[in-house]
Amino acid sequence: MQKHMRTALIAGFGIALLQSQAGTAAAAQCMQVGGMGIGVFEGFASFMAEAAMKNSAKARLGDSARLGKVNTRCAWKTVNYECHSRAQACR
Repeated sequence: MQKHMRTALIAGFGIALLQSQAGTAAAAQCMQVGGMGIGVFEGFASFMAEAAMKNSAKARLGDSARLGKVNTRCAWKTVNYECHSRAQACR
């Protein structure tokens, strides 16, 4: 009986180890992606920055990439707006 208990305990630890490794692999499928856009109008520059960010996520993670909350910052640079967008993308 003790031999069966020991075998079951070892099997349980093995399964738990595999589950913990699988969870780590799934968490590693996320990354920060970003993009930059330039334009005379702030709306256009912001749109281009977000489009560049989405293209970056698609190139790195494939078509099934999902984006988290998008953070876009814009600033006037001499003669045009320059916008930077960042978000977390997961597969």
